[in-house]
Amino acid sequence: MSATALYGYLAFPAHERPSYVVRTREGKVVVPDVEIRRGSLRLVPIYPADPRPVYQQLADSLRARILSGELPPGSLLPSESELIHEYGISRGPIRQAVAQLKAEGLVDVRQGRGVFVRRRPTRYRLSADRFLHARRHADRTPFPADLATGGTPRLEVRRHAVVEAPPEIADRLKLSKGTRVLARGFRLFADDEPVQVADFYLPYDLVKGTRVEDPASEPWPGGTIAQLESLGIQVTEIAEDVAARAPRPEEVRDLRLGAGTPVFEVARTMFADDRPIATSSIIIAGDRYVLSYRIPLQ
Repeated sequence: MSATALYGYLAFPAHERPSYVVRTREGKVVVPDVEIRRGSLRLVPIYPADPRPVYQQLADSLRARILSGELPPGSLLPSESELIHEYGISRGPIRQAVAQLKAEGLVDVRQGRGVFVRRRPTRYRLSADRFLHARRHADRTPFPADLATGGTPRLEVRRHAVVEAPPEIADRLKLSKGTRVLARGFRLFADDEPVQVADFYLPYDLVKGTRVEDPASEPWPGGTIAQLESLGIQVTEIAEDVAARAPRPEEVRDLRLGAGTPVFEVARTMFADDRPIATSSIIIAGDRYVLSYRIPLQ
């Protein structure tokens, strides 16, 4: 069987492909459409007529094997030599395909050990009712409500300082340039894995001289809503803008993100009637959360 004959056959669309017959001196052999066997060698077709580059065809094939569970989380991908024999291609496209799967967050490359299917982290639900939960359980922050499906919460206080409001924060809080705010920074963990980094801002004139200003009060039971209620301020509305983006280097470090993992950026502002009285910028590991919304129509 010549390579030219095989490629000519594979150039047909799969649904139009006739049964392929290899004629030999001894008779004829019908070759299965899905794979071609020669001894112990399994050849998975790479289609010359396919407009996708060879590396893309290989990446698509390996991705399908990963997502179907044929290559389960934690398993070792076939080596370059095995892929050369299995797919009948050279090392260059194999390395390109692995680089693409790494960029997609599907595999981890471990120097000297090989390429492994990335284990899927536990996903937590982030929903609006977490704030109602916080009101009912004022001894806790809303974060444990996110982990209701599992995970032990831990909060690391990273910053507690009075600073001049950054321009974006001043805009959200409708503050004039140079106005000071109480800035608080946290990193949130589930089972010792970092899942969020967050910065919270309160107008300093609201908290000056109160217990909220004291760093020893962090983490505050009940979170920001409870802090404001201690000052006699009732939060009446919360607005959130959510965007997905590639992480910055410090976010990769702080959240221990694998290659190809995006983040959610949440800009949250709390209102007392029409006045914005608190705002926060929250970075969430995109592979560890599901944003869940339930929207009443009546």
